[in-house]
Formats: sequence, C-alpha cells, structure tokens
Amino acid sequence: MRKTFLAGVLCGFVVLTQTRAQEVEVPRESNAKVATSTALPEQPKTQTRAEQTNISQPPELTAEQMRKAGSLAAERVKRESQSEQTSTPETPKPQTTKPEIVPVRLLDRPPREKEPIAAEPMAFHGDTAFTKLADGFDFPVGRPDAQGYYKARGFQSHGHPGEDWDGIGGGNTDLGDPIYSISNGVVVFARDCHMGWGNVVIVRHAYREDGTIKNIDSLYGHLDRMLVHRGEAVSRGQKIATMGTAHGLYDAHLHLEIRKNVTIGMSRAAFAQDDSNYYDPSQFILSHRHLKTGTGTYRIAMNTFAHDAAIRWDKAGNYSHAQTGGGSSESAAALNKAIASQH
Repeated sequence: MRKTFLAGVLCGFVVLTQTRAQEVEVPRESNAKVATSTALPEQPKTQTRAEQTNISQPPELTAEQMRKAGSLAAERVKRESQSEQTSTPETPKPQTTKPEIVPVRLLDRPPREKEPIAAEPMAFHGDTAFTKLADGFDFPVGRPDAQGYYKARGFQSHGHPGEDWDGIGGGNTDLGDPIYSISNGVVVFARDCHMGWGNVVIVRHAYREDGTIKNIDSLYGHLDRMLVHRGEAVSRGQKIATMGTAHGLYDAHLHLEIRKNVTIGMSRAAFAQDDSNYYDPSQFILSHRHLKTGTGTYRIAMNTFAHDAAIRWDKAGNYSHAQTGGGSSESAAALNKAIASQH
C-alpha cells in the first residue's frame, strides 16, 4: 500500500514537472501559431514573458518596418534642417531691409551738397546764378598774401569804406598788374562806370559761417581791363582784371571793398558807409582764410542792387585821360612806410 502511494506521488511529480516545462514552451508554439494565422511577423526571442503571453495585445510593427519608418523620419529631418540652413542667410531680413529704409542717403548725400540751395539771408529778385561755396578768402593782389603790395589807404568807417592797394614800386609801376578774385563766386557786375570809378567788377560770394550760408560782395575798382563778364562763375585766385587808373584819374592802384549789404551796387551814396554795410577788407580776409565747404552749388540772386536802375550810364561823367596826376598825401605816407618796412 505504501509502495503504491509513493509510486503515485512520484508519477504525479513527474507529470507536474513535464507540464511546467510545457508551459514555458507553449507560448512560443502559440505565438508561432498566432503569427502564422494572423500573418504578423515573428516576434524577437528577447521578448519578455508578459509580451509573449499577452496575445490579445494589438499587433506591433516589425523591426524592418520600424527601420524603414526611422529612415524616412531621418530623411525628413535632414531635409528640414537643410532647408533651414539654406534659408538662414535670408532670415535677417530686418537687418538687410532696414538700412535701405532708414534715410541713410540724407546723411551720405545731404540735399545742401547735392542740390542748389539759396544762400541766406537773401531776397531773390529776377534771375539767379549758382556758385561753389567759398573755401576761404585771399588778398586780391600779390596772391595770396599781398606780397609786393602795400595798403596805401585803409578802411575808414563813415569815410572810406574800402582799401586802396598799391605796388611798392610807387607811381604807375603797378599799372596792368593782375587782380585776382578773393574767392569762389559769380560776377554780378562788370562795366565802365565812369564817375571816378572807371571799370568796376563786383563778385558775389557764398560762404558758411555759424551754421548758415551768407553772402558778401567784393568790389574791384579803377581797373584798366576787365577779364570777366556778368554772370560768369569765378574761382578763388582767378585773374579777373588788371590794375588801372580810373582812366587816368589816379595813380594806378586797386580800390577794394567787401560789402555785407548786397543791395548797394554802384549807388553807394544811398547807403551808410560804415560797418553796418561794409566789412574792413583786410580784417575780413584774415579772419576767413580757411572755411568749411562742400561739393554742391549754391543759388544766389543776381539783381539785388536797389538803386542802380536809376543810374543813366550813358550820361555819367567820363573822366578818361584826365591826367590829374592822382595820389594823395595819405597814399604817399603809406608808400614811404611800406618801403621802409622792406629794409
């Protein structure tokens, strides 16, 4: 009886062990059967027990399909990154477009330098002309520093609103010497005025001072020959005339005036002959030797002489060849002083 019981226990243990062994391998057979019946690919051998026994779980992609999907995704990412790299140089559009929108041209090409601008303060009457901005002023004889000449008579407010320049040789030794424009400008007057003036040239200049554009007129009187005409643009240091005697009225010399009032013209008696209308020529030239300028041209008025229309030039007194000898005691004293300074 005992032997029969032990034999039964052993048989049961053997059966149990075999059954356990079958439980480990049954899922592989069942998975294989499910794989063949559902047409799904074979699962990898490294699957866990839970994955092997969970037959009801939705089917998953095979490794080959996942590799294809991964390669497709990688190609898509690569294409996107390449498109971003190619579009990167064009992305800073605000940086390239803003400098074009910002008015840089106003700084690089200011209107005052590229377009003709009216010199101030000026009232425009009649025709106009254009001139380069004065870059400085020089003396009209012995350029640029009046070398070889002396000031025979200086500026006197309420008396002599200009300067008389003579050669140090005295007398008429300087007759026919060159007269130069003191700076860039436009000739606004050039004619024989008679009346003790002889041939006269007036040049209008535009220059920059204290942030504004100003005008002055430089007058050259008692000329022997005029080498320019009205409306002609002249440059600094350009020969515009030769020194004369006002048709024999004086010893040869140049009468120079610098006028801040550009409406005087030849009707000088109608205006106060003081520093409200005139500059001391030498003082003005010495204080304006070098000026800021630009590349543009500036508009100036031509017809500003307020009272000249009433002058009858054909009736004006003609002092030609008067042969009065000219010269004054003041000029003689200045000449002696100038000669003495040369020794």
